[in-house]
Amino acid sequence: MPPQNPPSIDEVLATIAERDGELNSVVHLFDPPLPPTGDGPLRGEVLMVKDNIAVAGAPWSAGSSTRLGSPATFDAECVRRVREAGATIIAMTNLDEFAMGASTASSCFGPTHNPWDITRTAGGSSGGSAAASAAYAVATLGTDTGGSIREPAAQCGVVGVKPSGRQIPLHGVVPFAPTYDVVGPIAPTVWRTALLDDAMRCTDELSDAVQRGARGSLSGMVLGVVTQMADHRNSLEVRDRFAAALDACEWLGAQLVEVDVPNIVDSLSTYMTTTSIEAIPVLEEHAARGPLGEEAARRLEHALSVEPAEVARAVRHRRELNAQLRRIAAGHDLLVSPSMPIVAPALSRPGLDDPLAAPRTDWWTVEANIAGLGAMSLPNGRGKESGLPVGLQLMCAPGTDARMYFAAACLEPHVA
Repeated sequence: MPPQNPPSIDEVLATIAERDGELNSVVHLFDPPLPPTGDGPLRGEVLMVKDNIAVAGAPWSAGSSTRLGSPATFDAECVRRVREAGATIIAMTNLDEFAMGASTASSCFGPTHNPWDITRTAGGSSGGSAAASAAYAVATLGTDTGGSIREPAAQCGVVGVKPSGRQIPLHGVVPFAPTYDVVGPIAPTVWRTALLDDAMRCTDELSDAVQRGARGSLSGMVLGVVTQMADHRNSLEVRDRFAAALDACEWLGAQLVEVDVPNIVDSLSTYMTTTSIEAIPVLEEHAARGPLGEEAARRLEHALSVEPAEVARAVRHRRELNAQLRRIAAGHDLLVSPSMPIVAPALSRPGLDDPLAAPRTDWWTVEANIAGLGAMSLPNGRGKESGLPVGLQLMCAPGTDARMYFAAACLEPHVA
């Protein structure tokens, strides 16, 4: 399978000059761009990096005014690896403050707008990365604590992956909730996403899987359709696109079986409680540097006030859901669901920038972080009513990410 050609640096810069005034996806441009330090599979790839990941000379602001004026003096390990693989880094991208949010509305740089409709959110917290990937056809790095790669990827119509396990080091990444945080790739196609993911993991297994999948079928694969993620809580246009994706899976030879995960109904509250507790030392450290943004300050206040009994319940439920999801994932080749129950909401929607508001956009993504599953949002066409992108989520047992990439390569031409 020949790789899709990425745009040139000049092409990307020209499009940024034309569009980013209204999108606000880029918070720092390197002039000149940072050249690769090696020659490998990412040769020719123009890359942008979420600004909570250290790139020497970049702001490393994590969307917070408390971190401005202290640029990074080194490359995060994931950045070192992609530069060694041949990537040229051209810019840093916008995000919610400390990656705590689902819209980038809490960024000290202001919100990122959706390339498909600038009145809509690009999602969060990696909204700048996803919007840039969609608007400028670049590959980007993001972080995912509860869906922060997959949600904006779904809303902007690109591929976004939360890797399973800890193969990609977090050295040089501003922490949010360390037992949940992962670095992952966002790109316009499955192939380019796999190349970037491989470079960060120091492997070629994922791009090999994509090459096989692009000329294969899903025959013999058993896909679990998670009942609680596929029901009436999804909007009608999301349900319609999900049904079309399931038809494509069956046409490609997959066997579909319904999977019941009743504990999912409490997963979002469990996520909010446990991540808030983990974030206390992170937020206290930043609060010592200067005033936090409104949403980050509210999260810290909330975390410090949570009753011990509530924390104990959340920790227990996290453990139970982790075990249940891992067991179910191990019994199927993949689990499938919509990436989000809705398309990109309006930026002005009340509560959209509140990290404690348990937004609907998080409903189907936090589970993969709770259980350490691999998860991908694959473009799944556009909603009939809104005309906005819809995402299909694939999830896999830890250590089986190549299987997820294989299936995504099979599906990509049939659902995009």
